[in-house]
Amino acid sequence: MTQKINRNRSHQLAVRLSDSELALFNKKQAASGLSKTDFLVKLLKSSKVTAYHFTDDVKCLCNELRKIGVNLNQIAYLVNIGRHTEAEGEILRMRTAYFNIFDKVSSFLDKPSVHVEEES
Repeated sequence: MTQKINRNRSHQLAVRLSDSELALFNKKQAASGLSKTDFLVKLLKSSKVTAYHFTDDVKCLCNELRKIGVNLNQIAYLVNIGRHTEAEGEILRMRTAYFNIFDKVSSFLDKPSVHVEEES
């Protein structure tokens, strides 16, 4: 005879899912062999959530990336009209700008604003 663990769960949680999200949930829950509640609790306890807050600094990075896209179009134009030397100079300047932005984005991703794990 198996004994049931007496847990006090007095709170309900309503979640809205798309058809595909519900199908995925049901598939994973069924494969786990756990009840829906036990599956969600196990998911909560074993998951790690990382979130990022997009500040004005990050929005500026997006604008800089757009500018690089515009520069790419200008370089393509220069190459198409035969001004290869001028295009090469633009590529070198753009490459430097790209790596500067890449470093800033990497730094941003290394420092999430919210990093939640289960407390033991």
